[in-house]
Amino acid sequence: MTERIHSPLPQKAIVTVSDTDLSDTDRGSGVTALRWRLQGVVSEGACLVVIDVSEVDQISSTLLAALLDTHRVCRRRGGGVVIRHASRKLSDVLRRSGLDRVFEVEAA
Repeated sequence: MTERIHSPLPQKAIVTVSDTDLSDTDRGSGVTALRWRLQGVVSEGACLVVIDVSEVDQISSTLLAALLDTHRVCRRRGGGVVIRHASRKLSDVLRRSGLDRVFEVEAA
């Protein structure tokens, strides 16, 4: 008789981000709050994080760093980060920077 070990389905978290979330009145506090939010999601066990950027017009290097940190943790667990509803402008930035090969990017 063969014994099968069933692993639980990978945990998936969906995080919606808007320009309002990223606005910073205290030098980057919006992105810092998002970074903490993403760290909380992965510390709860998520290995696939879907970032809905449908309400984001532009992406900062600080936000990209936060997404890359999240991606590294998720990759170690066999998952990754999906950037969902990326505008044409955002998709172009990710393509030009080569990050479209790091993240799975779903266009709007």
